[in-house]
Amino acid sequence: MLALLLVLAARDTAGYWQQQVAYRITASLDEPSGVLSGRERISYVNRSPVTLHDFYVHQYLNAFRPGSRWAAADSAERRERFQHLKDPDYAFERITTAILMGEALPPDYPYAPDSTVAHWTLPRPLAPGDSLTVEIAWQARPSTLPRRQGRRGRRFDFAQWYPKVVVYDRYGWEAHPLYPAGEFYGEFASYDVMLDLPDDQVIGATGVPVEGNPGWEHAKADAQLRIDYQRDWYRSPVPAPRCADLKVGSGRKCVRFRAEQVHHFAFSLNPRYMYEEGRYGGAVVRVLYLPEDRATWGNGTAVGRTVTALAWLDSLFGTYQWPQLTNVHRIEGGGTEFPMMIMDGSASLGLIVHETGHQYLMGQLANNEWREGWLDEGFSDFQEGWFFETHTGQWQYPGLEAEMLFLDLDRWSEPVSMVSERYRDFLIYNEMVYSKAQLFYEQLRYVVGDDAMRRILRAYFARWKLKHVSEDAFREVAEQVSGQDLKWLFGQWLHGTPLIDYKLKRVERRRLPDGRWRTAVTIGRRGDGWMPVEIGDRDTLYARATGQPAEERVEFTTVRKPGRLMLDPRLRTHDYDMLNNREPRFGTGRRAVEHRLDDPTRETARRDRLVSAWMPVAWWNDFGGVTLGVRQRSNYLGRYDRGLVFGSVGTRAGATERIGFSGRWSNPIGHLTPRTETSLAAWAVEGRAGVALSVDRSLRRHLGFGADPHVGFDVLWMATTDLGYLDRRLWDDAGTVEAGPWVATTVERGQAVLRARLGVRGGVVYWNPGPGVVAANRYDVDAFERFTGEASVRAPFWLGTTLGLRLFGGAYAGASDPVRQRRIPVAGADPYATFTDPFLRSRGALLVRPDFHYHAPGNAGLRGFRSDLGGRWALAANVEVTRSVWRHDGAILRAVALEGFVDGGLVDTLAVPSSPPGRWYTALYDGGLGLVTSHRIRDLDWTMRFEVPLIVSRWDYAADPRPGEGRLAFRWQVSLAPSF
Repeated sequence: MLALLLVLAARDTAGYWQQQVAYRITASLDEPSGVLSGRERISYVNRSPVTLHDFYVHQYLNAFRPGSRWAAADSAERRERFQHLKDPDYAFERITTAILMGEALPPDYPYAPDSTVAHWTLPRPLAPGDSLTVEIAWQARPSTLPRRQGRRGRRFDFAQWYPKVVVYDRYGWEAHPLYPAGEFYGEFASYDVMLDLPDDQVIGATGVPVEGNPGWEHAKADAQLRIDYQRDWYRSPVPAPRCADLKVGSGRKCVRFRAEQVHHFAFSLNPRYMYEEGRYGGAVVRVLYLPEDRATWGNGTAVGRTVTALAWLDSLFGTYQWPQLTNVHRIEGGGTEFPMMIMDGSASLGLIVHETGHQYLMGQLANNEWREGWLDEGFSDFQEGWFFETHTGQWQYPGLEAEMLFLDLDRWSEPVSMVSERYRDFLIYNEMVYSKAQLFYEQLRYVVGDDAMRRILRAYFARWKLKHVSEDAFREVAEQVSGQDLKWLFGQWLHGTPLIDYKLKRVERRRLPDGRWRTAVTIGRRGDGWMPVEIGDRDTLYARATGQPAEERVEFTTVRKPGRLMLDPRLRTHDYDMLNNREPRFGTGRRAVEHRLDDPTRETARRDRLVSAWMPVAWWNDFGGVTLGVRQRSNYLGRYDRGLVFGSVGTRAGATERIGFSGRWSNPIGHLTPRTETSLAAWAVEGRAGVALSVDRSLRRHLGFGADPHVGFDVLWMATTDLGYLDRRLWDDAGTVEAGPWVATTVERGQAVLRARLGVRGGVVYWNPGPGVVAANRYDVDAFERFTGEASVRAPFWLGTTLGLRLFGGAYAGASDPVRQRRIPVAGADPYATFTDPFLRSRGALLVRPDFHYHAPGNAGLRGFRSDLGGRWALAANVEVTRSVWRHDGAILRAVALEGFVDGGLVDTLAVPSSPPGRWYTALYDGGLGLVTSHRIRDLDWTMRFEVPLIVSRWDYAADPRPGEGRLAFRWQVSLAPSF
């Protein structure tokens, strides 16, 4: 193994070069203003084969202020961070003087108004092998809003703070502004840093303290600890200047750090830090945390977890190359990595393993984090997942693969190899560079095997440690160690977004003369991507196909007859349709189905099979009596091949059409359309029959922000077949055939939510059946159009309340008056909308009994009025003010709010006669109080309203009429849905 690593380490770095850089920095912090003033001397040797004419430095702190490209990206994605910060809250990094090659030259800013990259034209060319010296004076201040840096009181995270040389590599100058997506890239360098600080400050930093007091002795949690300062780690002489030459004021101190072969220097300050120390091999582990965090960070917890992480990474990659690793509790949550230092928002094991992983991936194997962020972020996610798989048995792959599959199927995924700021948005950047990249490494591990994967990681580190790395560098090592051509794998997973699907087409078995079995399997590739495909049965893997041909035949010989064969039984190929992966079987075809008793509070989904969940149901209506039935709902992946089927039988003697059926099937996995929901429904139940087809296409451009527009088209046939079930206040003996488009959108701005929907349908209505002249039956037929539109908003209001406002308009156009089921309802949902609910569907159902007042929201929404009122048109406005009085996110009862409401509108006189008579419209209004509660049991959530419409303008048409009472009276109603 060692010999192999030595051979590999010597290969394929010929011709590699990186620039030689040395920093000598002196800086002084003024705590009250938060401003650090510094001077640096940069020694730069051109090791490239190109003559240089320019010089660049990063001023990363200038990203965290108005006018930067970072701030512009935040504004574009509706994040409120730095774009409106005022002085003294925003960050800055200002160069006051600069001397290059002995000449004083002001910088220019090629990305102005962004100033995260400063540029100079060199006074004279810098030839290969030549050197130059740059001297810069500057001032820097972190922002009070922390993000990869920050300050709060006397606490400072100086993650970015000095003019940092831009990398010059094979692509040229990597002079790239800092965006939220993508991080950093630096030249390997030596650092000699002297800091003038208040005497009581405790510091954690890159490097080792070669002079001065970092404050650890006073801050140590264990008084008996003998701190290893490692002052003599770098055995070469420490160059001047020395702390003794720095004139510090009273109450201040000089602390000097040195670091070599690192590409950044970061430090953190807090006079309240506590200090603990440990060791892994030759590396000292330092931990700095706050006293109030001792229970979660102290007593060796964070030290032990950091040591554990280093030991794991040592086993994967090789020996840690630097003298120490400092883990500090930063101001911001989450974590950020720097050479020899991690800044963590917590001491959780997962966070520490991930951020410590960056000491290898980004740190010692220094990739360009904005050009190829997957080489460190996804890589560290991968090693973290492997850590938990090894140490706890928790395998992250199934959840990760399923999450990425949905992004792939909806075509949100973009190539993992993209430059960071070119992703659609920050959310997709995160998903691709972290999670999809982690999945890529898992797929590489699957293709080459665990043993080869470990050898790849160690050879990669042995060859490329303390150098800049790239995709080509990693791939070449992977190919050499595994002995495989892996360009196809890197190409598909990093540079494309293919979908993978295999079908097991045929299985042929025959018994050989010696008693063994010869099996031939024919595999069809249906997707545009491919992966090696394993073939197995319930407990045995028999063979692996290449997965590349459109059709591939694989033969294998076994001692026993194989069971029912399946492609990819370990679910490792990212095959999106596992329902066609099995050998056909009588009764179920290729599919595997898991039948189970349904849990109405949670829907079970499986990656490799259809889930069919069954449960008994019962309801009541006047005509059918007690109705008994069974509900079956099915799904694949929780979203595809969805089915919802009811079979029922009414038990009342004398009832007709007692046997009922309804079903809805949606989103077949075999006919994928990204971001589109399709459904087909059919029913013959409780005196109605029909068919519906629906298509819902999302036009959303961003998952994490912005509008969520949808367009759709519905086709519907609804017929009445048995009048005994019908509530004749709501239904005529008539049917409709109708179709039409609709558009809808939802927009969230902060806590405000705006919704709008517009729908149009046209068709024919047929009614009044009777004997025909030619045919046995005839109907009256009329063409019609139906329009509905609504818009609503809910937003924070005065005194902690929430204001809701909704506007509605609806109209029916036809030569005849609309049948009752297609009128524009005054109070709520129309009969077609409530038909799918057996508790609302038929005469005398539980929620529509005369003695029970239920409000199904919709249409004009004048909730105080009867549900059977409807006409040709309606215009309405609904206003609600709610005030939360109780909230508990973990309980079944999640929230309670008090409500006040007012509804008003103009309706057709067909719905309510005008008063006084003769007007072409009728004005209606209601108002009252209510109690709104929110509930959740596992995945099942609902809203309940109990409302008291105290005022109803036409009280004789009220939903809860009170004989002898007028406009003002006590009335009540309930609902299991929000009003809008």
